Amino acid sequence: MTSDEKILFAKIEDKARQCSEISMITNSVFLDMHERSAVTGMKNPFGDAKMYFYGGFCDAERTVAVFMPEYINDEPIEYFNAYPDDDPISVIEIEKDKFSPPLGHRDYLGALMGLGIKREMTGDIIVSENGCKMAVLSKLAPFIAENLSKAGRGTLKAKIIPPSQAREGAKAVGIPDSFTVSSMRLDSVVKNAFRLSRGDAAHAIESGVVYVNDVECTKPDRKIADGDKVVFRRKGRIIVNDCSSVSKKGRIIVEIIRFQ
Repeated sequence: MTSDEKILFAKIEDKARQCSEISMITNSVFLDMHERSAVTGMKNPFGDAKMYFYGGFCDAERTVAVFMPEYINDEPIEYFNAYPDDDPISVIEIEKDKFSPPLGHRDYLGALMGLGIKREMTGDIIVSENGCKMAVLSKLAPFIAENLSKAGRGTLKAKIIPPSQAREGAKAVGIPDSFTVSSMRLDSVVKNAFRLSRGDAAHAIESGVVYVNDVECTKPDRKIADGDKVVFRRKGRIIVNDCSSVSKKGRIIVEIIRFQ
């Protein structure tokens, strides 16, 4: 265990203990996928608290760990839809001036850093042609909405919108695709799904940038099955729909849904 993991685990355990002792919702800062995978593997119990990963958007890559008392039966999205004042995440909707140049993820993230906002305070940033939507910790949302007016050479207008509204406008649309493999090894699936060489696929997996069902997987020979989600950081994700058919040449036909 690294020193960073020890610090992370101590903070997570503290939030879980607070939730259990005072029966109220608590949450961590935003975790990236590596941190989330590490927390998933924690062996320490969380007492009566129930832990969920929640990022404001559906299928968010950056999420907070939310701890909910045992008397709350709903999962975070359902609960926060009903009780938005308890939501630890707010969504900032950014509109770019029509005369401003095109802006990307790095421009918006840089603008946040320019306000003194640390990366751990912000979640996913979903960029569109006319601006973006960004998940942030609710306690910082008013400050960001009031002060975020520039990104790169672009002029911005920012406002806070309900996460439920952002989820409706940010649902990922998957594209059906298929390929054949000789076996359902992870490196073979990654090679074909993301159009890499076998060596590059294995290197990516061993480097810790590939996740299976939200857990970091560094074993190229991991077997993939129907329903598995495979995320390749910064390249996209797929969900395996079906891998039960075999081609005339004896190769497995893998039907997937591809998300960018």
